[in-house]
Amino acid sequence: MADKINLLIVDDEDPFRQLLVDRFSRQEFNVTGCATGEDALAVAEKREFDVGIVDIRMPGMSGIDIFRKIRESQPLFEAIILTGQATIDSAIEAMKLGAYDYLAKPCKLFELELIVRKAYEKKMLTLENMRLKNRLSIIGRKYQIIGTSEKAAEIRSLIAKIAQSGAPVLICGEAGVGKDYAARVIHQSSRPKDAPFILVSCGAIPHGMLETQLFGYEKDAFAGASIGHHGWLELADGGTLLLENVEELHPATQVKLHRFLDTGTFQRMGGNMDIRADVRIIASTQSDLREMVLKKNMREDLYYRLSVITLNIPPLRDRKEDIQDIIAEFMKGDSGESQGGKKFSVKAVNAMLKYDWPGNIRELCNVVERTTLLTTKNTIQAKDIPLALEKKLKNSRLRHLMSMSEVEKEHILYVLSASGGNISRASRVLGISRPKLYRKIEQYKSCSSS
Repeated sequence: MADKINLLIVDDEDPFRQLLVDRFSRQEFNVTGCATGEDALAVAEKREFDVGIVDIRMPGMSGIDIFRKIRESQPLFEAIILTGQATIDSAIEAMKLGAYDYLAKPCKLFELELIVRKAYEKKMLTLENMRLKNRLSIIGRKYQIIGTSEKAAEIRSLIAKIAQSGAPVLICGEAGVGKDYAARVIHQSSRPKDAPFILVSCGAIPHGMLETQLFGYEKDAFAGASIGHHGWLELADGGTLLLENVEELHPATQVKLHRFLDTGTFQRMGGNMDIRADVRIIASTQSDLREMVLKKNMREDLYYRLSVITLNIPPLRDRKEDIQDIIAEFMKGDSGESQGGKKFSVKAVNAMLKYDWPGNIRELCNVVERTTLLTTKNTIQAKDIPLALEKKLKNSRLRHLMSMSEVEKEHILYVLSASGGNISRASRVLGISRPKLYRKIEQYKSCSSS
């Protein structure tokens, strides 16, 4: 929430307008007074207002037209319409267009002030609802770096040191090591637990769309932009914005992001009004950004801004002593107990400790999830773990001695693993229907339990 309420007063009666400006300027308001609609629109092009007090009948542009025009570029703008008794119908028309309230002149100033405050509260509630709908909520779950290894302890120690600084953080590491998870740990350690946490996948969104979603846009900024739109930076105000695969950012977006990191302000696409947001930027990458800077694929000034603090997450093969702790944490349900009471045998755990996990923690969790899904026994054996069979097959020349059903089962399990357990995606890759894939999984379950 802003320190002061930005209030716009539009009235062609000089004494009354000045009375309102003086009255509200003595309190927690930033007040701008305008005598005409044209002046009000010119000011609104450069500055965002929370609430407006607008006279409905003025020379030139009417109060309803002013309200409608400002709403096009500032969709959360709330207005109180001032009207004479002869224009009540017009005031009702303004209410239908979305005006917060209307008052007949002359009005009581204390009543007007109360309505302005309520209008502001409505705007902030609307904005908060937008944030709730657009953020990745992490309420109700405690994120922490799992493991007893020296490397896990080093990560926890560094996060504890950097959490309260609010400085940008660059998280580096291979695919699947848990960079996004580490960002959530930083967020929970440095921001209120109910603050927004928004994840932006820079490589998954086309450049033009990413820029509009990140910074927002004004009305008519591009074809089809009939109204203005708040961006993720505004929606993340007070919280954290994670830029996943930051190396994928277009050079033009890199320029705008650097400006925000440098000044704390940005402009929506198609606008010229500076907007301030209190957002902690965390960027993640699996690329060597310094090499990208040398190759001119990333701006040097942006790199130094993002890497004020760098957190390197090691691959799972370099911290295998944490595997058992990660498995135990992943298998916990809401009750804190292992899923379905299942556990891995000593041989099954040893098999996973011998595996190098090229997909890191993401692959480990996928294997654990798939194995618990397909195994009906309470104790999961080494032979139930697909990776153990895969490793054996890689070192064996006897694959041609497998039956067709065994080959089919192995391939389906492999595709399920590669698809992250997503049945829809796996069925598309395999070229079979979802029901048929479910039947296959049930078949493997019955085979495992026999």
